[in-house]
Amino acid sequence: MVNDFVLKQLFKSLIFSYQRVFIMVLAIFLAVCVSVAFLNIYFDIDTKLSKELKAYGANLTISATKEDELISNESYKKLAKELKITPYLYTFLNAWGQDTLVLGTDFKALKLSKPFIEARFGNFSLSSFDQNSAFLGIDLAARLISGNKQAKLEDLIGSELELFNPLNSKSIKLKIKGIIHSSDELDSLLIADLAVVQNLSGYFGIHYAQALVDGDFKQVSEKALQLSNDELFAKPISSVSLSEGLVLDKLKALMFLIVLVVLIIASTSVNTTLSSIIFSRKKEIALHLALGGSKKDIIKLFALECLVLTLIACVFGVIFGYILANIFGYLIFNASIDFRFKAAFFALCIAFVFVFFAAYFPIKKALKINICENLKGE
Repeated sequence: MVNDFVLKQLFKSLIFSYQRVFIMVLAIFLAVCVSVAFLNIYFDIDTKLSKELKAYGANLTISATKEDELISNESYKKLAKELKITPYLYTFLNAWGQDTLVLGTDFKALKLSKPFIEARFGNFSLSSFDQNSAFLGIDLAARLISGNKQAKLEDLIGSELELFNPLNSKSIKLKIKGIIHSSDELDSLLIADLAVVQNLSGYFGIHYAQALVDGDFKQVSEKALQLSNDELFAKPISSVSLSEGLVLDKLKALMFLIVLVVLIIASTSVNTTLSSIIFSRKKEIALHLALGGSKKDIIKLFALECLVLTLIACVFGVIFGYILANIFGYLIFNASIDFRFKAAFFALCIAFVFVFFAAYFPIKKALKINICENLKGE
């Protein structure tokens, strides 16, 4: 039990060294604050970052089980009810008097699975998505005007084009709404609405589809197995799903290193400050020992000081750490970070361990003070 004498000595020692005490509290507070912030993010990052990475493209592809076959419209519609899915149907149609590779798709879904599509001219937005719209890849548009030196790409916007299928004599007129750039195969394609391309080509299905599925690589793989059957074959897009896991692991490792570095800096500060406090109180320690105080009393006094300071710093560190975590959450993920009790618990445990090791050597040094020399003032 802690007696009244020890409590009085504790209070006086904290008041006597208030400036150094403040530095210790500040160091521990910052360590706990950063630890709680990053540990809360650490335990919440899988959900937050996983959703964030889904904004960078599809992570699952679905095709027909048999080669050279299409996914039926019925199967596609069932998938569309369950997943965020983008259909792809390719065919050659006559445009501007030449065979042109045309992609039939859902414009809104395409914008989700390929979020980096950029409208160089015109628009590629909800206001321009309808069955009478067409979009040209920038490479295709450049070929169309290559024979006319005075023509410009922007001149194609708003013009009409006629898609014609010589095999069934079907045709339709569409209006060019935009010229797009995506740094992939879309740059050389003409993109039209799926229903329009199906009607012209006579292919009432799709070649394949891409989907956005929440979860890590393992969860996406399990979803692929669940979707696969006699007609459909689904598989993860490994370059996306595996990269997501690698990014998460590297970010977690980075946060762990940041917490470790902050704790080392804080423990160094505690060690240095406590050594300074002990040096300034050498005569007081020597007097305690001379009056019959034991080494256990000295250890108890300084241990209580460290415990009280650590508890005070931890309380404020946990509160402000959670606030800091949410600041990072809104800045990085535009979402709040959930409070995790285990994050606070781990941060407190780590803080106490580091403070213990930081205080061990200064307290040990305090027990080796020469009583006679210090009381004589030498």
